[in-house]
Amino acid sequence: MEPVLILHGGAGTVSEDRAAGKLRGVVLAARVGYQVLAANGTALEAVVQAVRSMEADRFFNAGYGSVLNVDGDVEMDASIMDGATRATGSLSGIRDLLHPISLSREVMLHSGHNFLIGEGLKAFALERGFRFLEPPGQLVTQYAKDSLEAWKESDQSYRNGEGGTVGAVAIDEQGNIAAATSTGGVTGKRMGRVGDTPIIGSGTFADNALGGISLTGDGDIIMKVCLAFDVLRTAQLTSRDVQSVADELLDAMSAALGGTAGLVGLDGAGNVVVAHNSQHMAWAYQRGDTVAYGISKDDFNLQPANENPPFVSLV
Repeated sequence: MEPVLILHGGAGTVSEDRAAGKLRGVVLAARVGYQVLAANGTALEAVVQAVRSMEADRFFNAGYGSVLNVDGDVEMDASIMDGATRATGSLSGIRDLLHPISLSREVMLHSGHNFLIGEGLKAFALERGFRFLEPPGQLVTQYAKDSLEAWKESDQSYRNGEGGTVGAVAIDEQGNIAAATSTGGVTGKRMGRVGDTPIIGSGTFADNALGGISLTGDGDIIMKVCLAFDVLRTAQLTSRDVQSVADELLDAMSAALGGTAGLVGLDGAGNVVVAHNSQHMAWAYQRGDTVAYGISKDDFNLQPANENPPFVSLV
């Protein structure tokens, strides 16, 4: 099987001055993840490394760069799924940890459970050797502060903003698929709010026979339709390609419930899927020595993997 890694940097509305940063970020993360695959690494390790790259990037709503809840704090969610075994690891509400996706992997491999939260999650993280940032609050960026203030001065709609949830899906030489997603949630959320990202079947899903998907967008709506699983299962039951099903179900969700969303994925044969009905969604994938990327609807760019992307106008 030819290895492929695809990822997204969040669905929403992106301002012109942040588009270039997001594009560079997704292309860099695609390289980072694909390097694992090129060295005969696993799909699971590849998606972890790709997501870690974006968690460390201030242009994304995950890790450093996460949005703030109504109290001005960062609370993050993440999940990961191994398509070969259907093993999963999810977490919610973690604070002061740069790489929630790495902790999600530990939940999957070593907790004996699928999902941890609260004090139990923090205790498990310390048990596994994770160290929380001191003093607290180091993940808070000025952009996140400004976004919270703008939210407080607006109609306080959770659906305003650029998104920025990050996720990746990969298939390795053995044909194994993995998916991972990480987020800071939505600006102005209540303390303790959980979105679609850590919910297996809603924000993340992987199965070698079906494919893998990572979601982004209006999480409170995505959760109502279990969109990640629904796309893959519908494609299987109807013998249709995952791309056309994804486009159809995204629009059906929005028509029935409102909101917008986006996703990236792979089918069981390694064919890439990119779909969103939001105004923007930064995405990239690498196959061999070529990277593809885009941010606006129908935006598709190809370049050698060792080159940086030029600025792509949103106009």
